[in-house]
Amino acid sequence: MIQRDDEKIKKTLAANLAYYRKECGLTQDELAEQIYYSGKSVSKWERGDGVPDICVLVLLADIFDVTVNDLIAEKHKRRRRAQPQFERNIITLMSLALVWLIAAVTFFFLKITAPNLERAWLVFIIAIPVMFIVAIVLTALWHSPILHFASISGLVWSLALTLHLLFRIENMFLIYVIAAVLQIIIVLWYLLVNTKLLSGLSAAWRLSPNKQKSKPAEPSANNDAEQS
Repeated sequence: MIQRDDEKIKKTLAANLAYYRKECGLTQDELAEQIYYSGKSVSKWERGDGVPDICVLVLLADIFDVTVNDLIAEKHKRRRRAQPQFERNIITLMSLALVWLIAAVTFFFLKITAPNLERAWLVFIIAIPVMFIVAIVLTALWHSPILHFASISGLVWSLALTLHLLFRIENMFLIYVIAAVLQIIIVLWYLLVNTKLLSGLSAAWRLSPNKQKSKPAEPSANNDAEQS
């Protein structure tokens, strides 16, 4: 029969959570913000006074770039190292800078090959929505929902600006009305998604293992048979 050692698993998980959080360069409050919990909850988990539910464990494993098994394994069994958040921030900034480098190189060649091209500067305007597209992808992977929301909003308004400047059409400024409507939809979508997420985590908190342990365990048929 497999013997359970809940306290050992709880202590191992607590140590691993603290280890991977520090590896990622996150404070308890910063980690809590990413999983929509309070810093006190993270502190409690790292002390071994409680454990997150399986949904939160999956989310934590994704943030730390490890598996759920890595979170509950002993230290010497760890095989993967979490990627620090600092490195992710640097990669994000480098990716955004690369967009502007390409724009600058394109502008340079346009001025060399076509010096009379008056609107070559529009290359930098086009680079703005391209930059936000890159930001949308990276914030969805590594960063907080608020940065993802800001990137989507930036794409909407930068596209409106780009189209307004590219096409010299009468009343083209009305495209900002479309952008404003899209912005309202994006705000409502953001609130809807995060409200659902917060509600789900709130429900998970009400069914947390600590509260479930307060319920008396029902004896199994096997135990009854053994006792008899």
